[in-house]
Amino acid sequence: MDYKELQYQLNYKFKNIELLELALNHKSYSNSNNNERLEYLGDSILNSIISQYLFRRFHNEKEGLLTRMRAYLVKAETLVIKAEEFALGDYIKLSKGTANLSKDRKNSILEDAFEAIIGAIFIDGGWEHANEVILNIFNKNLLALSEDMTFKDAKTELQELMQSMKYDLPKYIIEDAGGGLFSCIVAFEGISFESTGPSKRVAETNVAMKVLAHIKKIDE
Repeated sequence: MDYKELQYQLNYKFKNIELLELALNHKSYSNSNNNERLEYLGDSILNSIISQYLFRRFHNEKEGLLTRMRAYLVKAETLVIKAEEFALGDYIKLSKGTANLSKDRKNSILEDAFEAIIGAIFIDGGWEHANEVILNIFNKNLLALSEDMTFKDAKTELQELMQSMKYDLPKYIIEDAGGGLFSCIVAFEGISFESTGPSKRVAETNVAMKVLAHIKKIDE
């Protein structure tokens, strides 16, 4: 597979292209030669670089706000969006069965591949190159940050919105969806909203976002 376009979009040229190839190998494709270790590393590098940026930019803010800012920037749904911007789904190697999963159930695969690429860039080029790539990818998100933003997660926002509407608090029904995924269902005004995620927390967050989007669309 030709990775020239992906490297161009990343604005980084790998010295060892095998690292990029490995970052795009899902465990369903190869149980022994996959991106899990690079994803683990990339997650840490991404959080560290974003933490350093926030620490340097917001000199007078306390740890609590900086933590919420970081969580807001690197949340799962944002990483999926970034992965889609780079069309990672066209590059990731999957088993035939996994390739046939619904888009919603592939989100965690995109997220992991994005983090694995960060890990691969760090191994290939070191901290400075990883720092440059990450800050470039998140440039618009970082520029939009402000100290007066609430940085509430979707579950908190939905709970507060439903309270203000005099509704009962949302009830999250969790089920094991298999394949390392969890399914979560929330009912609102007779409509059932469902989403999945690699953990119960992510599944709950994803379905809360769907309900929020529905409510906001009604109010438009």
